[in-house]
Amino acid sequence: MLSKDEMLQLRRSYIEIGKLVQKYGGYERYSVELKYLMSQVKCIDSDEDDNSKHQYLVQGYKGMVGHKENISEFAICDSGESEEVESQLNRKFREEWRKVGAIMRKYIP
Repeated sequence: MLSKDEMLQLRRSYIEIGKLVQKYGGYERYSVELKYLMSQVKCIDSDEDDNSKHQYLVQGYKGMVGHKENISEFAICDSGESEEVESQLNRKFREEWRKVGAIMRKYIP
């Protein structure tokens, strides 16, 4: 079962990922992924019991990674930022996504 600390880390990471995807990926192109991210945060913030949250978060994560073009392949390019800034933003995205993966892989059979 996801611990409170893991849920808080997921919340922080999902928010950071969502900001990057929305700003540099475009809402139209990544609307499904952004909806998954937002629903994950809403779940964490909800009054549901931890078991229900755990199940929902695991299913949501599977939904985000369970198809060919998924959010883990997101990359910032042609953003109007310098190459150095784009590189930093992509590192930040990958770092946050690794945090999510490290937590969630423990709960995916």
